[in-house]
Amino acid sequence: MKTAVHCGSFESERYWREADLAVLPSIPDAGAMAIVQAMDEMLFVFCGSGDVLLTRSGMDQAQIDYLHSVGYSFKSNLYPLTLEGGEARGRQDALNVFELLGSLDPGQEIDGLLSGGAVLEPFAVLPGTRQAARRYKLGPALPDEQTVRTVNTKTYSVAMRDRLSLPNIAQVARSADDLLRQGGALLEKGAFLIKDEYGVSGKGNQPVDTERTLHRIAGYLKSGRNKDKRIQFVLEPLLDRETDFSCQFRIDPAGKISIQSVQQLVNNGFAFGESQSPEPALLERLDRENYYEIMHSIGRELYADGYYGDVCVDSMLLRDGSLAPLVEINARKSMSLIKHGIDRQLNRDDLHTCLIQVPLVYTEEVRYEELLQRLEQTGILFSAEAGEGVLPLSSGTLKPPGPFRSAAHGKGKLYAALAFRDGEHKKRLALKLDEVLTGTGYTILR
Repeated sequence: MKTAVHCGSFESERYWREADLAVLPSIPDAGAMAIVQAMDEMLFVFCGSGDVLLTRSGMDQAQIDYLHSVGYSFKSNLYPLTLEGGEARGRQDALNVFELLGSLDPGQEIDGLLSGGAVLEPFAVLPGTRQAARRYKLGPALPDEQTVRTVNTKTYSVAMRDRLSLPNIAQVARSADDLLRQGGALLEKGAFLIKDEYGVSGKGNQPVDTERTLHRIAGYLKSGRNKDKRIQFVLEPLLDRETDFSCQFRIDPAGKISIQSVQQLVNNGFAFGESQSPEPALLERLDRENYYEIMHSIGRELYADGYYGDVCVDSMLLRDGSLAPLVEINARKSMSLIKHGIDRQLNRDDLHTCLIQVPLVYTEEVRYEELLQRLEQTGILFSAEAGEGVLPLSSGTLKPPGPFRSAAHGKGKLYAALAFRDGEHKKRLALKLDEVLTGTGYTILR
């Protein structure tokens, strides 16, 4: 089997966005972007023996050693991918990892890690992915970049509901006046959402529950920042959701569709909170309602439009008892697929797993190696022998590198998988994890 090279930039939607597309009001968060750029470390879960993981900022040696100790076997870069020269370094933060790879000078660390004939496994196909693959002689063929942009838009998901004759409550606003007219009609029945074409992880979903909010947003779209920009937003009534879940599947280059997993989600508002194994009752219902046939139909339509690769479809169960099988399509890998990767590695029927994130404030004194030691001393660090506990998924997100952080402190996140026997065991792990984090010098933000 050929060596696979795993690499990617999370929050891919940022790089798919066209420059002429209007944006909703938001507050930029450079610290959050630094965390996102370090999330590529979590792609180790997809690595087989001898595979290569390329990360933007390099991995902490302590994390590499730990992951090797629990059964993973991959090679990775220790040093950041860096452009030479002051001017080049100044612009590299705006590049996704593939654009960065394609711009590196010869002789950097990754040249020794890559060999021609390896297979590229991107988190998502982004601008520059094909060029980077050609430079390092990585296969296989990839879908067209513009196709990938298109199938990841919210309007594509809306159109897919009509193509498959699924219930469709969405409208598309293509001007500020459209937004006022359609939004006003929706408000007569209750609150609604404005969805950005490339909104993700809680950003780009704007709830509207008053006329005042609606007019404020319409005014922003008519303002200087959005002058002459193309307006295209999806409007949907705010659904009374009971359960969020997602389905992960893959379309191979010949069009074969393979369902990989279903994962249940615990979201914080509209943002990712936790990915966990689905309840048996949910899986039984999905079987009864032909959910997987719908997923195959979505896959066939995606392939007909020129896309192949990883897909994550977000779905909902509503409190009125109805199923919303297609909320949106994400034509890329996902956090839930990472959770599934952990499940495959553990391969234990007697254990449950979940993927969590813990928002933190760190200081310069905090060291990742010390965190691992404290987790081990407390008896909750996952090990090959125990087969349960806390499995840290990234080191760089706790204290993300780069120009975004201050000299003394900043915000980070711990991403971890919990492997546990039952609900009480999970609670104990979470409580002890919090104690270890605060004891190591982190402040937990909840």
